[in-house]
Amino acid sequence: MNPYEAAARETAPDAGAPLWNTIPERPSGFAKLGRIALWGTVGLLFFAGLRTVLTPQEPAPGPAPAAPGAAGETFPAAAAQATAVRTAYAYLAWDQAAPEARAQALAPLLAAGVEPDMGWDRQGVQTVVTALPGPVMGAAGGRARVRVEAQVRTPADKTARWVALEVPVVVAGGRVVVTGAPALVGTPTGPQAAPDSSPRPGDPAFSAATGPAVETAFAAWARGDAAAVIAPGAAIQPLPAGMQLLQVRSWTADEGAGARRWGTAEITWEIGGGEVAQSYRVQLTRVSAESASRWQVSQITGP
Repeated sequence: MNPYEAAARETAPDAGAPLWNTIPERPSGFAKLGRIALWGTVGLLFFAGLRTVLTPQEPAPGPAPAAPGAAGETFPAAAAQATAVRTAYAYLAWDQAAPEARAQALAPLLAAGVEPDMGWDRQGVQTVVTALPGPVMGAAGGRARVRVEAQVRTPADKTARWVALEVPVVVAGGRVVVTGAPALVGTPTGPQAAPDSSPRPGDPAFSAATGPAVETAFAAWARGDAAAVIAPGAAIQPLPAGMQLLQVRSWTADEGAGARRWGTAEITWEIGGGEVAQSYRVQLTRVSAESASRWQVSQITGP
């Protein structure tokens, strides 16, 4: 054996020994901190889930329901007016020969605890000819006042007279009821000045050119045959029976342009044995057929 072979045998590893030695890894300080944070987070999540299961939270309460008449709730004006009119018919009518009838008529309309006699001394006779609803005033917190105008008559009256009263109401139990005795209030005694309205500029040439079409339409309207002469697609409701056209006193078309024009017609009717002068707003529409065109009435309204 030469010296090289001997050296090789001395340094060669054992056949059963591992080719390398495993050196155990020592975790760094950062690694330890990371593991602690991870397990801490897991523990917190577990605790939070367990708490939720054992003591579930109640859902947050929703918005409280609005009280009657609160913001966002519309006051039932139509129902209030209906209740007020019924109250006026009962409250303003009495007959000393049948005093209980008035209280019986009022009772279903009143809030609990309101006295149905409402201060009447059970003397006299008065009837209600008609009652008309007026505005609803001061609506707040489910309460309001409703104005009613009524025509009443006593045996001493030659003609019926108008009176006005305000009825206090409240929304309760899903309906409108009266909270106390109505109060008589004043009624208008004379004409009220209205704001001045600027006259509409007229178009004399167009008025003259379309006047015959307007007269034809009113004459047909009076006969109940407006559909034959008005513009295609237009609909004008028939007049009540007994009206006869005496004359179209004037027709003034407004200044303007386009296929639709407005104007004012002054009409005299005969009805009920007398004559009545009235004013109407009239719309004309230009109707074209092939190469020809003409103007026809398409709307008739009040002034």
